[in-house]
Parts: sequence; structure tokens; C-alpha cells
Amino acid sequence: MEQHDDMHDSGFDAVLFDLDGVVTRTAELHATAWTELFDGFFEQRRRELGESHRPFDPATDYLALVDGKPRYEGVRSVLADRGIDLPEGDPTDDPGRASVHGLAARKDALFVERLREDGVQVFASTLALIRDLRAHGVKVGVVTSSRNGREVLRAAGLEGCFDARVDGLDAAALGLAGKPDPAPFFECARRLGAAPARSVVVEDAAPGVMAGRRGGFGLVVGVDRGGNREALVRNGADAVVADLGEVDVSQLAERLGAKRESVLAWRVEQEGFDPAREHEVESLFTLANGYLGVRGTLEAPLPGSRADLFVAGLYDRKHPDLPYSETEFLTEERGDYPYSELVPAPFPFRLALTVDGEPLGLVGSHARELRRVLDLRRGVLSAQIRYETGTDVRTRVRTWRCASLDDLHLLLQEVAIHLENHSGTVELDTALAVPDLEARHPHLVPLPADDVPPGLDVRRFRTTASGLELCLVSRATLVGGGRNDVRWRVAATIGQTLTFRRTVSVFTSRDGAAPLEAALDHALAQSWDRFDDALAAHVARWKDLWERADISVPGRPATEQALRFHAYHLSSAADHDPRVSVGARALSGRAYEGHVFWDAEIFMLPFHIHTRPGVARTMLRYRHHTLDGARRRARSMGCRGACYAWESTVTGADVTPRTIRLATTGAEIPIFTGTQQIHVTAGVAHGIWRYWEATRDEAFLRDHGVEMLIETARFWTSRASREGPRLHIRGVVGPDEYHHSVDDNAYTNHMARFNLERAVDAVAWMEARSPEAWEALAGRLGVSADEPHEWTEAARDLHVPGPNAEGVIEQFEGFFDLEEYPLPSRERFKAPVSRLFDWKRINELQLLKQADVLMLFYLFPDAFPREAVAASYRYYEPRTDHGSSLSPGVHAAVAARLGLREDAERYWRESLFLDLSNRMGNSTLGVHPACMGATWQALVFGFLGVHFSDDGPAVAQDAAARLPERWREVALQLLWRGRSYPLSVERRKPR
Repeated sequence: MEQHDDMHDSGFDAVLFDLDGVVTRTAELHATAWTELFDGFFEQRRRELGESHRPFDPATDYLALVDGKPRYEGVRSVLADRGIDLPEGDPTDDPGRASVHGLAARKDALFVERLREDGVQVFASTLALIRDLRAHGVKVGVVTSSRNGREVLRAAGLEGCFDARVDGLDAAALGLAGKPDPAPFFECARRLGAAPARSVVVEDAAPGVMAGRRGGFGLVVGVDRGGNREALVRNGADAVVADLGEVDVSQLAERLGAKRESVLAWRVEQEGFDPAREHEVESLFTLANGYLGVRGTLEAPLPGSRADLFVAGLYDRKHPDLPYSETEFLTEERGDYPYSELVPAPFPFRLALTVDGEPLGLVGSHARELRRVLDLRRGVLSAQIRYETGTDVRTRVRTWRCASLDDLHLLLQEVAIHLENHSGTVELDTALAVPDLEARHPHLVPLPADDVPPGLDVRRFRTTASGLELCLVSRATLVGGGRNDVRWRVAATIGQTLTFRRTVSVFTSRDGAAPLEAALDHALAQSWDRFDDALAAHVARWKDLWERADISVPGRPATEQALRFHAYHLSSAADHDPRVSVGARALSGRAYEGHVFWDAEIFMLPFHIHTRPGVARTMLRYRHHTLDGARRRARSMGCRGACYAWESTVTGADVTPRTIRLATTGAEIPIFTGTQQIHVTAGVAHGIWRYWEATRDEAFLRDHGVEMLIETARFWTSRASREGPRLHIRGVVGPDEYHHSVDDNAYTNHMARFNLERAVDAVAWMEARSPEAWEALAGRLGVSADEPHEWTEAARDLHVPGPNAEGVIEQFEGFFDLEEYPLPSRERFKAPVSRLFDWKRINELQLLKQADVLMLFYLFPDAFPREAVAASYRYYEPRTDHGSSLSPGVHAAVAARLGLREDAERYWRESLFLDLSNRMGNSTLGVHPACMGATWQALVFGFLGVHFSDDGPAVAQDAAARLPERWREVALQLLWRGRSYPLSVERRKPR
């Protein structure tokens, strides 16, 4: 899934032509044959039965009822339209028999008669296009429902013009369903060795157009020979022409390229199967809705797949055998604390499929094709796999699934099994049974589920230490079968498609005291008649979200795709439960054990503030929900107020490991972040104030925000030590993380001062705006009248490092005295595994893991002289190895504001494609939502230089000059104080 920013070709491998009406002028012959057939049939019904039927109209009836369909399907359509009921018969029926197949045979005979009498005319423009295509090395195929296709080609002298042919006789022999099923087109593409996505379908009939669209073909061209344009467009034609003389090879390539741009920008696709990248793909294809997340594992998980379901807030005691941030890193248990680790739960989309006793899956030798697509626009993951068993026995399986954004407890899944060229017995097992439960999901103990209604599969678990209960209820049906069941055994005929649908209901004891009953009630309340409505409601929610969150970069499809991939994961990771926030890998993987870091407020929150402020409010309410835990942590440090945990889960207790044990050697490495990385506290305050500025949400500030600002300000006044006239903050770890026990880290001290000043502002606002509420809060917290003045004095006296004579802000006291380290380029953009091995040595070097001083310019772009920003950037940029995914986006934002476009683009691309290209090699344990938030901020506040005033957001005057070199335009919208503001920047064309 390697991404090359907007490097894509518009070429195609094959063009598949319908025959009648596209290549040959046989549509008139067919229309005449149909008219003769039904004129005679209706007259016979009039004479024998006294019936009166509307005559067959060779114009309207032909297009509406029979064009493009197999002949027996056309007969059925006309009979149904006239209200006539005939026996089906079978393909051996004589043309004189009054049955569906008998009439079809009679129509065939009439057509052959017309063909032999009148001959065949060829559209010269089509023949010219075919010759041009072949001259350019493009393969050409013909697909027709007619059983007389071969005779038509011979009569027209076209037998040597096509590289492959699939006609009605082929379809019958192979058991292929007719149009609008895409099976005939798939077969022709297979014979040509062409991928559907790189093939063009040319059709003049609505069913054929629909087949091309359903099959995911690269381009579908409709040919309107008169009066059919609207139907062709309605059924999915990408372009409609009156004659193929209107297009040539280059125009087809251009149209396909334009469509590919549009499709690429909304989809993430995988063609083929690479077992070495499967864990990474499982992360990228995660489906989530804020309440739960399901990794994008195959429906039949491979051995070793990380096939996990995560439910927000479902934590248990740390299990020592599960990884921390990398597969190499293991951590110790956290004593008896029962909420240390996000619980990986069983995969809810599991299926086991066999055909004639042969298990179908990617394990073994049966799989021939795999294509998976994450539809970002709709939040749906689909897959298509073709299997071959025995000797050329082909079965195609298509699936899709989603985690409903409308009903957070609901998962939807559909699987369609198509027997392409054989009959057989299909067995589908939808049971949620997990092999090796204890090894794969060690936090869970299975519980019995009594009185379960028949046809449902119920799985009930309890976590070993936290005692939380999880219930999954799976309900499945065969469409048209009329019942629920867990295991199915169905005899299917050649060409038949069996479609199964499933819902899975997920509840925990965090949702209520009786999760089993809730899950059962929820499952039974789902109606199969409203399954499509449930999907539509989910898609509608995504549509609403994209109206606020989308960013358009015309002409840059790969950039748009990556931006939407980021917005998709950021949006699907958070919802409206104030007891939880977004972890470092969201709900997509096990890395960092589901812990919440400073990432949430500093990197992710701004995206939500300006797209979904309700979600931003919930994320901040999580910090209020865990405020007591932060108070306890401050007391354990000998301080007042509240100090937020560096890594937190449910209660606000710090769950950062104190050591990391290397899986390969067993060596232990100390971790200082949990005790020293206290700037997260000021980061929470920054998030509160940024949300307040953007929303003017008085209820939030009054009921939650002011209290948090007071308690965090109290922490800083007690944590800082007075030495003479100045206050100092000693013994900390800054954002860099390679250096511990440092004094007066510039970022930490600047943020602490910001926290103190905003607490003063918040108290003044509340005293003036809600005096009664302030009096109650001050009484409950014991805030004296003089305490805000103490915060003002502390902010004034706190030592906050500024630029030196060269304009550089020292990262912390003594950093300039550390040993220089010439950083080789090969050591950049890698997870810091090797750095941890040599942590003592690294602590003595001028080497940074990620942006530290530059974080100040990232968060406060107008607070420092440009000369200081430029000097600090020049100093720290070559000393940073970007061992954190957070770093490239920060550098991109600062470089863009400085006008360093080459640097800005390079760093932004690293950030933009970090997960899609797995640039750090660690996406297997989950995607990086904070990096995604940093990328968004780098674009909005770096390249575009967006700033806010009472009039709303505005871009910088030089924003057009800052745009990446190959961009011509960018457009988005931002929410600000209850209004949506569209913003766009267009590069000025040189005069």
C-alpha cells in the first residue's frame, strides 16, 4: 500500500465491448425479432383465451424490458409487465411450447432468420476505435448475452478483432449469471488477464452499465443510440456518448484518469495478499465508531492475525506477555491496579466457509485474487476473493462490514458467495468461537449465557481483574431464508449467489448492570427488513461528518486520500462518552496499551474543536472525570492541586511503566516519563482554553473548565521551587524524551506560565459572569481571595527561557553544553528502539527524539520574534532524529511559517503518509492518530497560517505562496463560535 504522492497513471489494460448496439447494428434485428415474437404470442392469446394485451413497442419496450438481458430474462420481463403467468420450462423446450424458455427459443429462431436474411452491419466508428486500441497495445474483448454472438461475429467478419469473447453459450456452460450481474465481464477480463479496475466497459443497455458499475470496472461508457441517456446515467455510466466516434484512446485514458482521481481520493485499496504486511493492513483497515473498534482482519483470520475488537473503557490489569509500544518491548504488571491495559476482545466478524468440503481461506492454495477496499466516504470495508478448488472450480466471495456510526453498539456484515461455474454444497459457520482464547485474549474469562433464543450466537466474558463484563450477540440469516441460525449448509446451483447477512450487538457492564440482557434485546430489535436502512443511517452519519471535516486539494488525489484517511481515523476514534478519551493508537491496535497521553489535547483536540466541537468537549470532560486521580497524583509528588498522569486510563492514576523489558534479551531499561513528564498538565489547560476560545461554551467552562484550571495552576505553584527572585521547575522530561531529570525545560515552563495566566483569566470570568456558581466552587475548592494573585505572581516570577544572543532558545538548562552528535540521515524517522538500548549515552548528547522548543512555535506561532523562530529551527532541526511520529508534523508547520517550503513539504509528506506507507515500520500495533492531528494542524495553521478573530478564521496573506509546489488550490471549512466558515486558497497564476 505504498503511496507516491499523486504519482498515478491514467492507463488501462483492456476494453470490454457489448456486441448488439455497440459493435454491430443488430439491435434493430433483435427489436424486430422481439416484436414478431410477441405480436404472434399476443394474437394467439387473443384467439384462444380472449385476452387483450398492449402490443410490444420496439422502441420503449425494447429498451425498458429486454435490451442487454439474456433472452429468457427478457421474456420474463415482458410477461410480468403484461400480467401473464407461464410455466418456466427448461432450456430444451421446443420453440412452439408456451413456456418462458419456449418463447426464448422462438425469439432466438426469429433473430437467426432475420440475421440470415438481412445480414449484419458494423458501426464504423466502433471498428475504428477497436483498431486504435489494439494498435496501442490495449486488449479488446466482447461480452454479449446473446447465444448467437459467435454467428453475429462471423456474419460481420469480426472474428479476429477481439482477444476474448464471452457470449450466451459461454455463460450457460459456465453457469454465469446474466447482466446486471458482472460475472460475464469478470470472465472476459480474466481471459484477457486484465484487472477490472484497469478495464473499460462499453455498453448501450442499462443492465450492462449496471453490471460494469457493480463489478468495480475502471470506467463504464454508455452509448446512447437514441432515448436511453437518462437510464444509462442512472444505472452508473461514467460517461455517455451518442457514438464511439466521440472518443479515442487518449480521451478514454483521460476520463479513466479523472475517475481514478476521484475514486482514489475516497478509498484505500489492497490488491493481492502479502503476509508480511498483513498486520499493518489490519491496522489501516480498522472500523470504529468511538465506542468500539475492530481491526481490519480477514473474515477467516490467518494464524497469528491480531484479530481484535476493542471497546473504549474496557481495561484490565496489565498482562506481562503483551507488548507495550513495540513488539520488542514488554512491561511489568502495575501491581493490583485493574485498569492498566485496554482489553483485546474476540474478533466479531469471524466466518468459516467451505464449498463441497473444501475450506476457503487465504491459508492453503485455493485463493487466486484478493481485493480489499476501505471506503472512507461511507466507513465500509469490503473484500472480494476468488477461489479455485479442484480443476478450475471457481467460487467468488464478496463481503462488506461496518461499525455503525448511527447505533454505536451495532456491527453489520454481509457475505455473498457466488458459484461461478459449478454447483455445490456451501457451508457457512458464523460462530464467534475463538481458538486459543486464553492465549489470544488473556484478559477474558468466558461466562455461561442461559436462555438464549434459538438461532443466536452469544459470547459472554468477564475481565480477570477489573471484573467488567462483555457480551457479544451474533445474529445471521440467509437472505430469503426467513430464519436465524449460526451454521448453514445450503445446496447451491451453478451461477447462484447465496447472500448472508449478520448483525453483532456489543455491550459491556459499563453500559448498564445487565449487559447480556441489553445485548440480546438490541439484537432481537434489529429487523432484517431494515438491514439496508441501518446501513443507510450509518452512511448518512458519515456524510454529515464529511461535510464538516473534508479537505479538497484539486488535482492531488493521493494527498486528498491521505487527508481523508487521517480524518476517518481521527473521527472514528472518538465519541461522546466523557469517561474515555482517545488513546495513542486509538481503537486500532494494542500499542501503548490503550493509554491516553498528552497527544489527546495537543495534537488531536484541535481537529475536533473545528470539525466536531461536541466531541472535543467530551474529550476534555474525560480530564474532568479523572481530576480526582490527578489530585491524588499531585499529592503523591508532595504537591497541591492536580497533576495529570502521563499515561492514564479510567481513574486518572498514572499507568506509565517504570521499566521496559526487551523481549529478545530480557534487559530492562528505565522509563522516566511517568514521574517527570509533567507538561501534560499544562497541555490539558491549553486544550481547555483553546476549546473555550473557539466555542464560547460557557456551561463547559463554568461546570468543568474553571475547576481544572484552578487545580492545575495550584500544581505549578507548588511544583516550582523559589531560588531568589525566580521560580524554577527542576527534574523533568520535556517533549524530547531522550533527556531526563533536566531543569527549566523551555516548553514545560512556557506551558506552566500559560496555565497560570489562564487560570487567573478563568476565575475573573466566572466571578463576573456567574458569581453564585463561583462562590459555590470557591467554597468547595477552598480558593481564597488572594490565591489568583499568587498565580499571577508565580507566572511573573517563573523562569521562562528566552532567545540567547544568537536567537536560539535553550531546550533546558545546560543543553548547549552537551556533546555534539553528527546525526546521519539513515538514523532518522525510525522508532527509537536502538536509542533506548544506550539511554545513558543519549542523555549526554545534543540529540532529540522529537520537537521540543519547536513545540512552542507550533502552539504559539505569533508569540515569538521571527528571528528567534528561524534561529531555533536552524539549530534544532539537524539535531532531531524524529523517533516519534509527532515530530514531522511539527517541523512541517514551523518550516511552512518560515517560508522554508522544501523542508515544510518534506516533513509534511513524512507525516501525511506515515501510516499508509508504514514509514516508521510500527503501524502493525495500530495507526497514529496524534500524527494525523499534527498533519492537519500543519496544513491549517502552518501552510495556510489560519488565525482567528471575532470575525472568524482567516488565512495568512502569504498562504498562496506557502502552498506545496504542485498544489493549485486547497479548500476546507472550520467551525468557530457556532458558525461554519469556508476557507480556500488558490495559487496565483503568473502574469
